[in-house]
Amino acid sequence: MTGARLALGDPAPPFVLPAADGGLVQLEPGEHAASVVVFTANGCPFARAWHDRIQQVARDYAGRDVVVLQLVSNDETDHPQDSLGAMRERVAAGELAGPFLRDAEQSAARAYGATATPEVFVVDREGLVRYHGAPDGDHDDPAQDAAWLREALDDVLAGRDVRRPATSAAGCSIKWRVELLWWDGCPTRGEAADLLRDTLAEIGRDDVHVVERQVRTRDEAERLGFPGSPTFAVGLRDLFPTGSGAALTCRLYDRDGRSSPLPDRSELAERLRDALARPWDLPGWVDPRTPSKQQES
Repeated sequence: MTGARLALGDPAPPFVLPAADGGLVQLEPGEHAASVVVFTANGCPFARAWHDRIQQVARDYAGRDVVVLQLVSNDETDHPQDSLGAMRERVAAGELAGPFLRDAEQSAARAYGATATPEVFVVDREGLVRYHGAPDGDHDDPAQDAAWLREALDDVLAGRDVRRPATSAAGCSIKWRVELLWWDGCPTRGEAADLLRDTLAEIGRDDVHVVERQVRTRDEAERLGFPGSPTFAVGLRDLFPTGSGAALTCRLYDRDGRSSPLPDRSELAERLRDALARPWDLPGWVDPRTPSKQQES
């Protein structure tokens, strides 16, 4: 698998992101008894349904040295409700009980392997993931009160093993974008763009926004981790990582032992499927709702 999907006990990837009300906020597990990272969205009905429950968790556990960081990672091109401006409106309206962070580059979502909104990670003081999944078993039942999240926090704070360490994330899929990074010293941009869009259509993901980003300077190449043109990336992560340094150069891909200026279409498709996975695409995904609620949807 090319994507990073955190397992229980893995170190939580660090991040520093802008807050909707100004300034930068970083994940600092060592500063708190527990940290909660929630990938959420402004327009997703599942995220809206669970929203108040998550805010109440933030309020109820603040006195127990727990911080709840809520991140919006959706691409805003077709979802303007997830823009920084829309996030600021919600903060100004008093709808958030803690830091509300914009993951505009989608790098945090990609690092965590998040697929859904909402999707919850509980991190202990050592920076290790102790719970991952949904807030509780039914977005449509406020009485559940984020029970799975509360249970996980109580166990972490008590120094116990988390009794229910993983559940299936359930909600809207994260609205990804794919970036085609290119340098004008190479002639492959057009072919690469056609290959990318055709492959997305073939795997049924032509809903995903494509951004063609020109890399002009070595400093920009360093910042983006650009090893050469063309590069296909999701959340600032190269779909074909090379381990080589950043460079303004033409790139070659291995295709059955032969060098090619473009990757194999089937391999690109496999890596896109993995990077753009939705909750229900993952092995072992279980709808947390009761069978009767499933039939209603």
